[in-house]
Amino acid sequence: MRKLATVLIFSSVITSCGALEWKDKLLSSASNKIPWSFENAMGDQLLPSILPPDQRIDDPNAQADLEALLLPITSKIQEPRIKVHISKDPALNAFAIPGGHLIFNKGMLLAAESPEEILGVAAHEIAHATERHVMRSMIQGLSLYAVVTLFMGDVSGVGAYLIHQGQALLETGFSRKQERQADAKGVENLINARIDPRGMIRFFERIQKEAGPNASGVSRFLSTHPLTSERIDAIDSTLKSLPAAEKTWKPLEFNLKEFQNRL
Repeated sequence: MRKLATVLIFSSVITSCGALEWKDKLLSSASNKIPWSFENAMGDQLLPSILPPDQRIDDPNAQADLEALLLPITSKIQEPRIKVHISKDPALNAFAIPGGHLIFNKGMLLAAESPEEILGVAAHEIAHATERHVMRSMIQGLSLYAVVTLFMGDVSGVGAYLIHQGQALLETGFSRKQERQADAKGVENLINARIDPRGMIRFFERIQKEAGPNASGVSRFLSTHPLTSERIDAIDSTLKSLPAAEKTWKPLEFNLKEFQNRL
């Protein structure tokens, strides 16, 4: 009873002070209160509804090749453990869901012109997972009372609702700030792995250029991954500021055409 009263009082204080002012800090704090173990379990429960088994490309060689390509980045991540999946969906998309599940659509993998482009997209999506953007996006759709409940440390109180409404809550998407953060963290991880980060820029720029009135798949991709000149400039600025010695990129041994032919 005392806990309920505390939550109600805190909710009232935030509302009276202006919820928008507190929104970012509250959502960040609330998402960080969710244990990784809970998020991992939630992701495992959501995966079959988001990517049913019959919609997955079940090719062990293609799966192994993609996992090996991403290993320079995924091997350095402690939480969440990244789990890679390939969807039969021809739409151009890649996205992360709770628990480190990274889903690549067949259409996205076929559109890539280099392994660096695949890694660039992967690094961006992985950053959304490691920076808790996925969970924050989900809890953003909750009521203020539920968010405050999470902030107070009561995950069980809203856990069932998060799982039940997970697919709908994932549609909330990311803010521009989160997209910039995912760019920055993704580029940082690529640089640390000695992988050319320009693959990220090349892929996004080419897809944006190719987008047209009839390119529904491309348009859908851009609607969930809005690319702005500001973001491109920020990545360029990061690369230009690197000492020459840190721009020695590791050559990738990856047969892209052979991989794409398996899909």
